[in-house]
Amino acid sequence: VLADRSAYEARVIGAAPDHDLAVVQITAPKEKRRKIAVGRSNDLEVGQKAYAIGNPFGLSLTMTKGIISALDRQIDSPGDRTISGAIQTDAPINPGNSGGPLLDKDGRLIGVNTSIASPSGGNVGIGFAI
Repeated sequence: VLADRSAYEARVIGAAPDHDLAVVQITAPKEKRRKIAVGRSNDLEVGQKAYAIGNPFGLSLTMTKGIISALDRQIDSPGDRTISGAIQTDAPINPGNSGGPLLDKDGRLIGVNTSIASPSGGNVGIGFAI
């Protein structure tokens, strides 16, 4: 589903389950597709602004903001593998945000939202992007 609420079929064209990532291709016409500028994760600095876009709890087109809290964290993938180089953020990463982009202040992609570490099991905790 795109921002204008138009919906298209999609298919998985690549997956890295150990990194909790997949690439999907949609059937939308070319004029509906837009490229996202890609930033460089090695240029990130702790304290810089970060924005997470996703679909938390089924609420589509949600954007939250925070900062980069730490860099080069290790997290566990759903397959119990260690993922190195994760970006820690205090931008809320709730269920449904995973797979969405983590953006810098200029709207460039700097990571893919993946998980939240929460001592309570709720949505209060530390968010991570890869």
